[in-house]
Amino acid sequence: MRPEDIKEAFALFDPQSTGRIEPSVFQSFLNTLGDEELKQSIRIPNHAIDLKEFTDLMNRYNNDTTKDPEEPYHRAFKSINRDGSGAISSQELRAAIQSLLGPNVLSEADIDEIITEGDVSGDGRITLEEFLKIMQKSEKKNRGEHVL
Repeated sequence: MRPEDIKEAFALFDPQSTGRIEPSVFQSFLNTLGDEELKQSIRIPNHAIDLKEFTDLMNRYNNDTTKDPEEPYHRAFKSINRDGSGAISSQELRAAIQSLLGPNVLSEADIDEIITEGDVSGDGRITLEEFLKIMQKSEKKNRGEHVL
């Protein structure tokens, strides 16, 4: 993971910008992912963690798993696609967002807009291929590259 990705993830767990993430919040996040490999590979500290410790945990996990740059996106997709259908529904996306950010952060219209933007096939769901394109587009935007 790039340092800016880690900082962005840390900020999701620390919405009040206290500089610390409580263990219960971090545990809840891991539980929502449904990634058993992740749960088993990361030991949840019994104290609040700061950005440095969070970075160390994330880097240790990423170094232990794979060098494929798309692998984290495959894992994320799998954790969001709870029913294993191979496509993320608006209900699955809503549940994932609410687990990460809390209820009522995004409206139904916001979630529908995300699905519509990513849903190239027009079936109301986001496939892995579509999800990877969304993530690649997001990476390019973060790097300041022009995106169509």
